[in-house]
Amino acid sequence: MLSSSLENAQRALNQQARQRALAAVLGASPASSLPLLASDAGSAPIRYRSQGRTLLIGSEARLRALSSLMLALPATHSLSLSLLISEQDNSALVSLDERHITTSEALPSHASTREALSLSGHLGHFTLLAGGVNLARALLSTGARQVETFDLIADLGHQPLNQAELPPPGYLRAEDTVLGELDRLASDASLVESGDQITTLIHWATEFAGLVGSFDKPNYVNVNLDICAHSSAGSIGCTRCLSSCSADAIFSVAGRRNAHIEIDPYLCHGAASCVSACPTGALSFTQPPLEQRLEQIQRLLERYQDAGGTQPILRYRLESASDRHSPLAPEDQERCLDIALDEISATGHDEWLAALALGATQVIVELPRTLPAGQHQQLEQEQRLCNALLESMQLATDTQGSPRLVLITESAVPASPMTLVSPLCIALAPGADREEDGQPGLPIARDWLLGQPDARPGKRERLNRVLDHLATLAAADLAQTAVEVPAGAPFGAIQVESDGCTLCQACVAVCPTSALSANRTSPALSFTEGDCVQCGLCEQSCPESVITLTPGFSAQPEVRREPRLLKQDTPFPCISCGTPFGSTATITAMQTKLASHAYFQGDGALRLKMCSDCRVKDIWHEMARNPDAQLKV
Repeated sequence: MLSSSLENAQRALNQQARQRALAAVLGASPASSLPLLASDAGSAPIRYRSQGRTLLIGSEARLRALSSLMLALPATHSLSLSLLISEQDNSALVSLDERHITTSEALPSHASTREALSLSGHLGHFTLLAGGVNLARALLSTGARQVETFDLIADLGHQPLNQAELPPPGYLRAEDTVLGELDRLASDASLVESGDQITTLIHWATEFAGLVGSFDKPNYVNVNLDICAHSSAGSIGCTRCLSSCSADAIFSVAGRRNAHIEIDPYLCHGAASCVSACPTGALSFTQPPLEQRLEQIQRLLERYQDAGGTQPILRYRLESASDRHSPLAPEDQERCLDIALDEISATGHDEWLAALALGATQVIVELPRTLPAGQHQQLEQEQRLCNALLESMQLATDTQGSPRLVLITESAVPASPMTLVSPLCIALAPGADREEDGQPGLPIARDWLLGQPDARPGKRERLNRVLDHLATLAAADLAQTAVEVPAGAPFGAIQVESDGCTLCQACVAVCPTSALSANRTSPALSFTEGDCVQCGLCEQSCPESVITLTPGFSAQPEVRREPRLLKQDTPFPCISCGTPFGSTATITAMQTKLASHAYFQGDGALRLKMCSDCRVKDIWHEMARNPDAQLKV
């Protein structure tokens, strides 16, 4: 009886602590103590303009039935409709109510196979080519009035023209329920007046009316090419953002020397899966920046603990989610500190690990039932990576075997209460800066993770700080060797065949994160595993092909964070002035490779042993002595 009373008392205290923490952090002024990023302050909104020029694509029976409905509905009758017959359905055409034909016969129309069609663009600016012919120009242009694009696309086909999981704004695909009602309407035009049996179709058709006018949205994602690991010196490296985008809004654009990443802001939905996938922080979300969310998490956990709450759960969910549809039991919801997101894929392993290091007992990600398959797969990959990193430190579960990271799908039926999980550490109260006796491990200082406002760490450094802190909480000694990580994870080392390496430093030049570094005083190559994102640029750029990527994760901070010497050589002095200008291995390799070159025969071979200044001087002296030598240059 006493135990039950204590549990009820703690439940009430947890519920009260949760309410106080949420009110203190989320109910405060929206202004953050973090300074606005420069890119946010000057970011212009993305604007769409749509006049309602709507193209219907599909079989003729469906097109004429839908156009008949749209012309009859008060909300959509003002749309400018065009028809593109892309599929043949003779049986439906035979049963087509002739009233649909009469209503739609004056509309511009064209027929083409889907294989000949090429669609691109977005709301207010769709370009559709049929065998190279611009259909907007062919169907809508009259006299001096030239029309190049459609504003809206209604795709009624079995195979959509746009295959993206998140299609561009203004492109609406008809689902099976809509198509079923449309087929009924095609054979019975009287349903237009009655509206019976086609309520879903009417709602879907009415959506087009709401897409006429001018619309603004934020530019969700910024790109910092200075730290992007996609390309360098003509080689392609990291492509994680390209494969993670459900909207097909990210492109690799060829440049004069290097390819670079670009994001089409008109196609971007702000799902931010690319931001989670980017290992260097080159992609950053602007609404809001991740630093503000991490500060919010830290303060939530601090306020919750300060109010007497225990075993806090950090729960990620959609802004529109409600506790009534949560799959968690009421007892567990009382301990949930919620982080509401516009898109659930905007979070990932680095943020979940930070939450655990800041004092969360568990991290729960509530997945909406309508989550696109690509985003679901992305979050599962992030979960596997997060668990692999935690398992390397024996922190993936508590002593009872309960997981610290849980992905759970929305359900109308609450699950049974979860087993209470013991915390890894206790969140700091505001102003605390040291550990206290008798408590689990604590962060060292209030700003240990986010740093000072004028010196915020980058994404990788922030993650390294979290991993360093978690390593101190491990109950057992950490493994001496690297552990396996999921395929494509941005963790690992490199192997260099020392005998074949000439220390040319080509790998250092292309490394986007400074994981590879040279010695300023002597020829040497060093490697810092904690900075390596396994982009592969060093492997591709090595002229001797002696570099190999070795994926894995080293849990010990001293192994991951300390530079490791891979090769060192003696400097080679210029035979003319004595200035060291390269490694002995590099000069030896040059002599071997150029031994048969006509320009480096006889005394010319000595120039390979000269620094660049002395080499030029020697060439000019030779020209002065022998003018005909210019013909050989």
